[in-house]
Amino acid sequence: MIREIEQLIASGMLDPFDRYFVRTLQRLAPTATPHALVLGALARTAVGSGHVCLDLKRLAIGDIFSSAPPLAELIVELQESPLVSRDGSLAPLVLEGERLYLQRYWLYEEELVREIRGRATNPVPVQEDLLATCLAQLFPGTELDSPQREACSKIFRQRLGLITGGPGTGKTTLVTKYLVLLLLYAQAAGEPPPRIMLLAPTGKAAARLTESLQQKKGEVVSPELCGAMPNKASTIHRALGYRPETPTTFRYNRENPLPCEVVVVDEASMIDVALMAKLFAAVGPTARLVLLGDKDQLASVEAGSILGDICAAVMDDGVGIGENPLARCVVRLTESFRYSSQEGIGALAKAIHAGKPDEVVSLAQQGSAEVGLLPPLLQADPAHPLAEIILAGYRPFLEAKDPLSALELFERFRILCGHRTGPMGVSSLNRYAEKVLTLQGLIDPNTPWYRGRPVLIQANSYPLRLFNGETGILWDADEGDGLKAFFFSENRETVRSYSLRQLPAHETAFAMTIHKSQGSEFDRVALVLPGEDSALLSRELLYTGISRARRQVALVGRPQEIEAAVGRRVERASGLGEKLKG
Repeated sequence: MIREIEQLIASGMLDPFDRYFVRTLQRLAPTATPHALVLGALARTAVGSGHVCLDLKRLAIGDIFSSAPPLAELIVELQESPLVSRDGSLAPLVLEGERLYLQRYWLYEEELVREIRGRATNPVPVQEDLLATCLAQLFPGTELDSPQREACSKIFRQRLGLITGGPGTGKTTLVTKYLVLLLLYAQAAGEPPPRIMLLAPTGKAAARLTESLQQKKGEVVSPELCGAMPNKASTIHRALGYRPETPTTFRYNRENPLPCEVVVVDEASMIDVALMAKLFAAVGPTARLVLLGDKDQLASVEAGSILGDICAAVMDDGVGIGENPLARCVVRLTESFRYSSQEGIGALAKAIHAGKPDEVVSLAQQGSAEVGLLPPLLQADPAHPLAEIILAGYRPFLEAKDPLSALELFERFRILCGHRTGPMGVSSLNRYAEKVLTLQGLIDPNTPWYRGRPVLIQANSYPLRLFNGETGILWDADEGDGLKAFFFSENRETVRSYSLRQLPAHETAFAMTIHKSQGSEFDRVALVLPGEDSALLSRELLYTGISRARRQVALVGRPQEIEAAVGRRVERASGLGEKLKG
């Protein structure tokens, strides 16, 4: 086995699995050089870390190879390697400039570039007089010159629309008006209403999109158009026809596109490169595709930062770059109707986004009605101020009279963590919350199955209609036959119940990771920092965590952790943004 592989496994730069990966590469290309084999393994590991490719110019070559050749020599060696394709021909790896891809991920990126460019350069033919009439109907009086009207008019003309903005900037309001505009225009043109699909990457995000649109619909949709508006959002996997027996293929694809004219996708920042490529392929070439999301949030757990890459290709602090046709497809909403930019959560989010660690720390230490900084939690101290916050946040749902009320109250507060494991991770904070609540007699966790235990689903169960990211609670059943697990129904006005034996993989949910919280919002959040200089601690993590709170956020940790987070950006290696600029 190559000496460098063993050294890199010992250092943690490669996984033990890479021994087998390299052996596979050696069988495919017995003449491949050790350098090419090591770089191939690093490209595989890069995908596992969220990158679409291995950026060779970022490599610390001296830390990888005992005798480090110059980068230019390594690239020449790769160009000549039988493992590497330079023209898209079949090979395990693809070299593109200074980026080394696994072939599958290069193909995903290339497919996305073609799809995005094709949609951006093929606008929808519009009857301008009809559009003007419909816009005047939708935006009467003082709204005639509103930014929402301008944004609606802009994306109406495109087959691809991207709406990005932070919490409370009106993304859902804008997309609701956009859908109404489509219906008004079809009505005025004497055409049937377009078939509309609402999608999101997780079951939780789909439920939130459904709920948000139902609320907005009553404000802007006339009764005669209500019937044509979609009533429910679905997960992307379910809409595309996910099949567990063939998990890399879907029922709907380029040859069999989705049966609709409009597809709206929320929480687009959470979608990885593989799923995004399959989504674009499944939306017919003449259909409209609209992506909503916050480009400044954490990117997907899997490889890619697609929404951020697309926006970066056409934006410089929110301004479209040059004559790139893609710029006509992107709308950035900057005014928050939820937070003040001068104080509280809004000011904190603004300072984090601007990369000003001193200002972020100052705002947290000064405190306000919306923001507070608590000292680190040491040795699960039950007298720590976090204990009072947990009691205030969770007592109402635990004292509720019925499971529906309990679910509604549970959604008002959450503990968020950067890590799953470790002293400040989800597992530890769940145990801490249980300890605090037990001391007050609110729960009795003598077994894993106790009244009031919140659970977070970790795997999709299509037969049960329970999906990854959904939260429920264990509660007394009406029939008097013990505990059952209760979840919101699809309209969130009633509950569904399941026997405990039916539950798919799940975990206790007093605390959850910031990644898992994406697509959710709570009135109050306690954000527990890792307590160490964790590689996960980043500006995007901190911004995503604090922006889950509508009214109040308490940071638990040290000022230096906040400074470290604000000073560290998540940069994912990819060629998408660069290709879309060209």
